[in-house]
Formats: sequence, C-alpha cells, structure tokens
Amino acid sequence: GTLTPGVYTSRVDRIDFSNDSPTVSPRGPLSAARPYLAATGNSNYGWFGGGGFPTRVSTVDRIDFSNDNSTPLTRGTLTSVRLSLAATANSNYGWFGGGDIATGTYTSTVDRIDFSNDSVTASPRGTLTLARNGLEGTSGQAKGPAIKLQKTGSYGWFGGGYSFPPATTRSTVDRIDFSNDLTTASPRGVLSSGRRDLAATGNSNYGWFGGGYNPSSPFFHSIVDRVDFSNDSATASPRGPLITPRRYFAATGNSNYGWFGGGRTTGPTNISSIERINFSNDSSTTSLVS
Repeated sequence: GTLTPGVYTSRVDRIDFSNDSPTVSPRGPLSAARPYLAATGNSNYGWFGGGGFPTRVSTVDRIDFSNDNSTPLTRGTLTSVRLSLAATANSNYGWFGGGDIATGTYTSTVDRIDFSNDSVTASPRGTLTLARNGLEGTSGQAKGPAIKLQKTGSYGWFGGGYSFPPATTRSTVDRIDFSNDLTTASPRGVLSSGRRDLAATGNSNYGWFGGGYNPSSPFFHSIVDRVDFSNDSATASPRGPLITPRRYFAATGNSNYGWFGGGRTTGPTNISSIERINFSNDSSTTSLVS
C-alpha cells in the first residue's frame, strides 16, 4: 500500500474477526514494499500478486495463515508485470485479472495460480471482456465443517475499473466460470455507477463492491453495490453506504460480515479506518470498528 506519495510499505496487518474493535495486529511483511497489488486466498494461505510503482512487478508472495509473523514466501510469478489488477479464488486456484502493464496500457489477461503448485509461473486463461485497471474481484465463501473459511461456488466476478482509450470509468461486471476459465469472461449486470479503485468482498450468496473513484463529481464514492450471485444479470443493488468515501483500499470478509479498510479519501488524505458491513442488514450504513 501507499503511505504518502512515493512512499510505500510492505506491512501486513491482521484483523481478528471475533474482536475487530482494537487496532489491527502487524504481522510478517511482504517480500518488498509495493502499491497497487491484488490479493486472494483459501483457508490456509493468502497470495499477494503484482503491483509496484513506477516499476511494475509480477511477484507473488504467499502468507501462511498458521505462521503469519514470518515474511511471506515468494512463489511463482504472474505471466507479466502489472499493477492495479484484481483477484478472486476458489479453494484450489486463484485468478488475477486485468491491470496496468505500462503507462497508459492496460490488459484483459487473466492468470491462474494453482494453489497446490504455486512455485511455477501462473497459467494464462481466458480474458476479461475489456482491458482495464482499477477493478476489483470477489467470489463465494462460507464456513466449512471445521469452521475454517471455505471458498464456495463455481464463479468469480470482476467489477468496475478504468479503460483507455477512450478514457472511460467502467461499471462493467465480468463473470469467470471456474470450470471453464479458458473462455472470455461473461459480461453480467453492471454496477450502479462507473468507478475505479474500489474494493469487494462476498459470501456464498452475494458480492459487495464498495467505494471507488470517478473523475466527475462526487469523485470519491461511499456507495456499496450488491451483486446477487443467483441473478447476476441484473444491475447491482445499492445498499447502505460506507461512512467515509474512499479509493485505493481493500476488503475481506467471512460468512457474516465484510470489512473495508484503509485507502485514500477526499483531500486527498490517506486513512487507516476500518468499516464493517453486516451482511444480514446491509441496507444500513457500515459500522466503524477501528
């Protein structure tokens, strides 16, 4: 992430889902400081891929959730260097899509990491419907028999972003079929408004895309859109907003809640606050937890 313009961090913070009101706990850092990366994971590990500015990287770091005080291991790379990409996953694979591969040049490439063999270069799969950066991804997840969070479902969704030329802030939502990921992603219902640099999380039934930026007023967004996975051809439904409009932030969740943390708000000002969405009551404004 970014602290101040031109100053980046490798810091990793951990949220305790059962006690999310205290300040988060710093854990082992990434292998190098870099902004504009993407992350996904399964029940045992988390993978952080790409990023960097002005020098883009294809690096993939893996965090071991059972030993997260250690510096993550560097694994196989993405197929190309890129920043401002997005990621999603099921229990066996992670997909990294889109991004900025050079100044003013965006990609629609989707790379797949095999979690059981993550030391090799990621495998290129089918593309997104259009090249763009500043997008975000999510997929289904639920608690498994051993209480651990399990990835569920057969699809992943990539929403929002920015494409050029012409300069367009997108509301596009693409769906990847995990069982047939060599084909071009399928366009589904759009977000309620076009925006980039947003964040997303989900459970087994819905995906929530929050915040982001649009180059026209109000610039920084607090809106949260909900995609119904069982009816994803419809336009996403606006739910309760974030407390603070923001961009360049991240989200995660479990079966019951989603957390949106960090980023930049109007000013521009970098922030460390974390907001929580209650999935069972998502029409309310998010709750500030840290």
